[in-house]
Amino acid sequence: MKKYWKTIIVITILAALGIGYYYYLANRTIPKDATQMAVNNEELAALTAKDLEKNYPESVRDVIKLYARITKAYYENNLSEEDIEKLGRQARILFDDELKSTQTDKEFLDALKEDVTNYKKNKMYISNYAIQISTKTKYTSLNNSEYASLCLVYYIRVGDELKNSYTKFTLRKDSAGRWKILYWELVDQVELE
Repeated sequence: MKKYWKTIIVITILAALGIGYYYYLANRTIPKDATQMAVNNEELAALTAKDLEKNYPESVRDVIKLYARITKAYYENNLSEEDIEKLGRQARILFDDELKSTQTDKEFLDALKEDVTNYKKNKMYISNYAIQISTKTKYTSLNNSEYASLCLVYYIRVGDELKNSYTKFTLRKDSAGRWKILYWELVDQVELE
C-alpha cells in the first residue's frame, strides 16, 4: 500500500510541475526570435542600400509600397538613431519637391525621431500594411502636370490591440517622369481587393 501512495504523490507532483510549466509558457511575453530579427536586419539593409537615383520605382504602386516598407521599418525595436536617419533620407527621395520644401532635412529627421520615440513609449508599431491593387489608382491631369492617387491601410499594433490607419497618397510626376509623393491624408475607409 505504501508503494501506491509514493507513486500517487510522485505523479501528482509531476502533473503539477507540468501544468505550472504549461502556464508559464502560455503566459510569457515572447521576444522576437532570431529569425525575425535577421529578416528585419535584412530589410533595413535592403532599404538603406537601395540606390533610388538609379533604381527609382516605376509605378505609383511601387513608390507607395517602398514608402510603406520604409515607414514600417522606422518602428522596429532595435533601430539606432543612425538607422532611422538613413531610412528618413531614403523616404525623402520619394517626396515631391513641394512636399520637401515644407521642412528642412533636419526638421524632418527630428520630427521623425520624435514620432518613433512616441510610438515606442506607447508600445506601438506598424505590424503590416496593405496597398490597393493597381487598377484602383486614379490618374488626373491639371495645369500640364500628371497626378495619381492610391490608398493603403497600415495595421498598427498597440499593445494587444490592432488598429487600422487608412491613408490616401497623392503623387505627382516630376520632369524626369518619376512619380513623387506630393502629400498624404487619413481617410475613413479603404476598399482593398
